[in-house]
Amino acid sequence: MDKIKAFINNKIVKIVAWVILALDVVLLILGGTSVAEIGKGVELVAGIISAVALFVAFIASLVNKGK
Repeated sequence: MDKIKAFINNKIVKIVAWVILALDVVLLILGGTSVAEIGKGVELVAGIISAVALFVAFIASLVNKGK
């Protein structure tokens, strides 16, 4: 378990995760917001959920820095 925590807390792993998550959010929002695709809504909802998850992760990282 300690090896997993050490891997997840690695600075490079965190940076790569943030970059991948940010790209995911941008691509889902851009790919899902055309007028024709809003009716389907799946990509838009996934983009919104990813954006909220990114925001929550950012706030959690700020809170954990203060400890």
